[in-house]
Amino acid sequence: MSVWFVIDLHHWDTWIFYGRSMEKKSGFAVGVITLTKNFSKTANDVWETPIQIFEFAKAYFQVYPKLDVASTHENSLCEFHFTEADDGLKQDWNIGDVWCNPPYSKASKWIEKASEENKKNNINIIALLNVTTDTHAWHNFVLSNKTEICFLEGRVRFNQNGIPAKHPSQHPSCLVCWRKRY
Repeated sequence: MSVWFVIDLHHWDTWIFYGRSMEKKSGFAVGVITLTKNFSKTANDVWETPIQIFEFAKAYFQVYPKLDVASTHENSLCEFHFTEADDGLKQDWNIGDVWCNPPYSKASKWIEKASEENKKNNINIIALLNVTTDTHAWHNFVLSNKTEICFLEGRVRFNQNGIPAKHPSQHPSCLVCWRKRY
């Protein structure tokens, strides 16, 4: 994938360019960046939650999940879990408080499901999500639902097969908590 860009050199004292080509034309720099693999879609959607993010989320929201709704047998962080074969989107989450680090390719469906399960079962749900506040799912199921949001500083370095990924996430992340009603 290539991305074209133009930099107005009259308004930049210093700039750094990593890419293939660049030429200066009348006060503007024009170039093409060929994006590396870590900036394009990955082959799979299985990104494990780093344990320190999970522990931080529990302490921050004072919620202690019993059910991990989007995990594998190997990377589940809770007493109970749903795998891809179980399809957490089709399950009832009424086992206790919930942890959700969804496949980001289907994040909107998981956000809607979390909102529905919170209302239906009156449970606490914490989700680790990309910050995509421009989406329908965020506006209808996060921002309008009186959720608590903790924006994470920096980019999360997810795990794959228990090992931190070579590159951090290409998107900012946050923790969203749908609270039970007392």
